Amino acid sequence: MVFRHISKDLKERALWLISHGYAPDDICELFNISPRSITRWKQNDRLYGSVIPPPNPIQCRPRILNADMTHDLYTLLEEAPEMYLSEIQDWIALAYEVHISKSALHMNIHDAGLSFKLLRKVAAERDEDLRQGWKQDVNTHFIASQMVFVDETSKDDQTIYRHYGRSVIGNCVHLSANFVQGE
Repeated sequence: MVFRHISKDLKERALWLISHGYAPDDICELFNISPRSITRWKQNDRLYGSVIPPPNPIQCRPRILNADMTHDLYTLLEEAPEMYLSEIQDWIALAYEVHISKSALHMNIHDAGLSFKLLRKVAAERDEDLRQGWKQDVNTHFIASQMVFVDETSKDDQTIYRHYGRSVIGNCVHLSANFVQGE
């Protein structure tokens, strides 16, 4: 049988059915599991008190970044979301004298709830109060059939801004950029 992830509640349900008199062969057929899996879950439950054994401390390296470092990293990425992993590595090495691999750093960033996504550039020249005033004026004095828009808002003459950054999962990441006026 091919490996597949079986949830904890399904494992517990299978053991509950066995303890209440159901035939193990019927349970194996119903849940599409092997008899060996049921034996392993019973053993885990007997030894550890749960169908899932505790993680093996020898199997993987512990996290290098502590809670304070992770909080500072989170704050850094809110201020400069476009940083590359190598730049973040250098920052951690200078700030905390800790050397961390890019893969471990990526896992720490992901565990902090940040993902890597396309940057949305926002004009640094934008004044939010004037923008809201303009929206109010347009809503009161115009109707949709009177409006014509030409999309040249992101004209930036191929400036050197980065295209990807990190932000909280589920939120857009914005970069404040100076837009170069072109012809």
